[in-house]
Amino acid sequence: MFFKPTAHLFALVGLIQHTLSAHGDGAEGTVMGPVAFLWPSDRHWASASDNIAPCGSVSPPSNRTSFPIGSIGSIELTIADDAYNLAVRIAYGNNPTTQQDFQAVKSNVSELEPGHQCYPLPNESSAVTPGSNATIQLEYWANDNDKEESFFACADIMFVEAVSFTTQVPCFNVTADEFVPASTSSSSVPTSIAAGQATASATGGRKDVANGGLSGGAKAGIVVGCIFGVALAFASIFFAIRRKGRSGRDAEAMPALVEKNAKGNDGASVMSGKTAS
Repeated sequence: MFFKPTAHLFALVGLIQHTLSAHGDGAEGTVMGPVAFLWPSDRHWASASDNIAPCGSVSPPSNRTSFPIGSIGSIELTIADDAYNLAVRIAYGNNPTTQQDFQAVKSNVSELEPGHQCYPLPNESSAVTPGSNATIQLEYWANDNDKEESFFACADIMFVEAVSFTTQVPCFNVTADEFVPASTSSSSVPTSIAAGQATASATGGRKDVANGGLSGGAKAGIVVGCIFGVALAFASIFFAIRRKGRSGRDAEAMPALVEKNAKGNDGASVMSGKTAS
């Protein structure tokens, strides 16, 4: 028996398409820091405040994401550049404003490479009710213009019962090095990427190129693109299998139909003989 992932698959493909436009190559320094939330949606980002606790943003909560109560919750991060010492925390309430409002969920992820990473995020079901709010915080360290700095990012959520949570959440782990050959050199960088790197350098953006290779943002964009291609390939295989299954059932039904017709014809012949006599 084959499962029916069509709706979930298309939902995931749609989310990846959104990621390509929002968190792809060139996103670092424009709409996100070195690390950001892919899911839940992150709070509005600004480079002038992404080193300021607790949320790296001056914007209040505005785009809360429904999040399941209990142990099935998870977060997906998009990583545009090397980072380290990641800590994930949560604050229960409408709008936490100090670092003391947050409690640790996961700490000391020593190294993050460009790509995507999923982490489980269970919550205290006894401490929340459907409709109550919370904020998930990321704190990590990364290099900003040859200076090691701490960064912050937040995602605001609203809890819902697990049984009514139907969102297909992306949860996959992949690094850019799994898709980009180690021998990639500056001579092989596409013109559009090279032009984007030159613009970033001219405007004082974060460093995008190291040792003549692809930028972290470019690698993350390639990873998302490859995942998008895999999802489409999976969809094609699924529909091919389903079509083949239907053809097989039709083929199995054909002999029975032929036999039934033959019996019907024999009966008609007997009746004709009796009438003639």
